[in-house]
Amino acid sequence: MTPGGRRLLTGNQEGEFTLWDGVNFSFELIMSAHDASFRCMTWSHNNNYLLTSDSSGNIKYWSPSIAPVQSIDSHDGNPIHSLSFSPSDTKFVSCGDDATVRVWDWASHKEERVLTGHGWDVKCVQWHPRSSVIASGSKDNLVKLWDARDGSVLSTLYGHKNTVTKVAWNDNGNWLLTGSRDQLIKLYDIRNMKELASLKGHHKEVTSIAWHPIHESVFASGGMDGTLLYWNVGPKGNDDIEEPTARVPFAHDMAIWDMKWHPAGHALATGSNDRQTKFWCRNRLGSTAGLDEEDDDGDEESNEIHVDEMELGNHVGIVIGRRGATIISMQRATGTKMHVDQVRRVLEIEGTQKQIDVVKKRVGALLERVSSDSEQRQRDAAAGIAS
Repeated sequence: MTPGGRRLLTGNQEGEFTLWDGVNFSFELIMSAHDASFRCMTWSHNNNYLLTSDSSGNIKYWSPSIAPVQSIDSHDGNPIHSLSFSPSDTKFVSCGDDATVRVWDWASHKEERVLTGHGWDVKCVQWHPRSSVIASGSKDNLVKLWDARDGSVLSTLYGHKNTVTKVAWNDNGNWLLTGSRDQLIKLYDIRNMKELASLKGHHKEVTSIAWHPIHESVFASGGMDGTLLYWNVGPKGNDDIEEPTARVPFAHDMAIWDMKWHPAGHALATGSNDRQTKFWCRNRLGSTAGLDEEDDDGDEESNEIHVDEMELGNHVGIVIGRRGATIISMQRATGTKMHVDQVRRVLEIEGTQKQIDVVKKRVGALLERVSSDSEQRQRDAAAGIAS
């Protein structure tokens, strides 16, 4: 979100900015920003500047009018996955696939220190909202807390069993959220280094997290399978939470890479690998928009179980996924029973008619995207041979 929340700024794989009207939800502008694919963007706390990074190790400063101010090459040309400003906006921190966290001086554009200690790619970093503490998460499964003043490691959290993809401080800085490829979200109280909750709601890896800007116990999370979850961990953060407050299965057709709340907290924007940006909000009182329509024929007909099939062609493996992960995730999200007949190359679906329609829509979108990507690779290969 841009300052004030009236517009939304997104970056794509071609290194382009896209500006959207957050009131009418319409497209406004597209412009070239980086020579490689976007990895991160963040506004300063005073809303005077924007920082962006790409997959070639380049960091750029931008003015509020989206005019370029400064360009820096860093992290030995490796992708820079995350950027975060200090509370005073005089410094910022970056992390990348060179396994380092780097602290920068904003005014001089100079690197002040390199924080080393992770054993693999560093995927996420965020500066504490009130102090000089930096949190980082890495492919080595660890979360580290650093002192930005001298570069020392204050503590290491060993709660995850796979790559840590996201870290996020809440507004008062007492709680730290971490998300991982082990499908878990963990909540820590940083004052006593205690794990308050381990949240199990995603069926594939956690790819994005965002605290609500007003309610400090509420946050949203997105997964690799496109599922969007809403959580409320309570005022003490240790409520016995078995399920998220709300679940939107297949909110996107592919991974939700990033999400951002409107400053007023009434709307959430999500960006996905399915090349779509979506806006989400709660209904106004009395509104039925987006809710299931009542069935005049009664619940019996709507709950009647049907069996249907869908042809998969040469994409059987795509629907099954690695070790059956894709089809298992889809069954959990839609409440259907599914089976792939690999001899006939069809997907067998058992569920209500509405559930079957949802599955067909999602699988159809997945197969269409895979086919278009395959055709593009073939064209690129043909062009390379011709040249």
